[in-house]
Amino acid sequence: MELSLPRGTKDYNPGETILLNQIILVIEETFKRFGFHPITTPSIELLSTLNAKAYGEDAKKEIYKIDGAEEGLRYDFTVPLARFMAMNRDLPLPFKRYQIGNVWRMDEPQKMRNREFIQADIDIIGSSEPLSDAEVISPIAFAFDELGITNYRILINNRAILDRILSKFKVPAQKHNEAIRVIDKLAKISRDEIIESLISIGIKEEDAIALISFIDTSNEKNEETMARLHADIPEAEDSLESLESLLKLLKLSGLEEKIKFDISLARGLDYYTGGVWEFVIYEEGKRLPTIASGGRYDNLIEMYSKNSMPAVGSAIGVSRVFELLNKTELVRTYSRIHIAYIKEENQEYATEMASILRKAGIYTDLGVTKRPLAKQLEYANTMRIKYVAIIGNQERLSKKIRLRDMISGEEELLDVEEVISKLKS
Repeated sequence: MELSLPRGTKDYNPGETILLNQIILVIEETFKRFGFHPITTPSIELLSTLNAKAYGEDAKKEIYKIDGAEEGLRYDFTVPLARFMAMNRDLPLPFKRYQIGNVWRMDEPQKMRNREFIQADIDIIGSSEPLSDAEVISPIAFAFDELGITNYRILINNRAILDRILSKFKVPAQKHNEAIRVIDKLAKISRDEIIESLISIGIKEEDAIALISFIDTSNEKNEETMARLHADIPEAEDSLESLESLLKLLKLSGLEEKIKFDISLARGLDYYTGGVWEFVIYEEGKRLPTIASGGRYDNLIEMYSKNSMPAVGSAIGVSRVFELLNKTELVRTYSRIHIAYIKEENQEYATEMASILRKAGIYTDLGVTKRPLAKQLEYANTMRIKYVAIIGNQERLSKKIRLRDMISGEEELLDVEEVISKLKS
């Protein structure tokens, strides 16, 4: 039998898993630093929860349904959060939560797009202020900077503004969500294809052409786009003022140079109601898949509860961040030291030394095979472990450890306390 993985899934070897864990650690520490706290929700949800008009018809097709059950795998963390809030009404507001884990979408696999992937979400429930929008955008930028990802741009728009623009170009209100899902593909397919898709949902050709020309801000500065909208879409004044407030707040976080006001940005999910954003990277002039995104979804919780709560959130595509960073030689183990013993009579002493090092907080790998010393050193080298503790008769009788630096080749005969001090420094 030829073994293979399901389409759109991935194994992570030890080095890749270490990198993945480091990415998650940086993200989680950032979220905690910004005052967010964790919750955990099930990997499976009732289909009645997943299908409650939250995602839109296209996204519903991507939900993994469990055969023979009224349940499916979670598509994201936002709908489970809305369900969680509806079931836990005594939580103090505003409620700031984060969640990191796997989600599943029956999407067509491609570069940086899998069917099973890891997301890291932050959300604020109970505030409609622009400051809460800024507070779920800034941590994402902070985490990326900590990870050494600095070549990103933040595209920002407001769905209410886009709705006003669609109305101006004679797109019927009942067609807005369909049109938005088409426009959301503007970064992925040509303008002609977008226009054809708009025509196919019942928009006149001349209106479709004029609409796409109007929302193209690629050669405009943010101030120019804002001025044009103030002049041409006065009905969107409140939303424009809200967006301007958000941009000013992000400027205070040092993000002004990163931000591009892009009125073609839609975010295809139906639950967005206000500001939307995406963190994007361009590589050799080509835009890569979005590495983080988010927006305001003030009406979502109301679908699961009689209570309406303003809400806003962002999500990092952890699996995509991994693909960006997985381009250098990886660490292969957490171990700082490998203990290699010579001859069986030295096994007990080697085990005792390993126990002392581990209790001192040193990640220690103990040789568990009766291989010659040369083979044990070769193993440590292959695993890229910097230090090897060599234990033979001399070391056991003198209650010492012979510490070899595998990079320089230097050796020292040390007490175990000295080894701990050296490795901790």
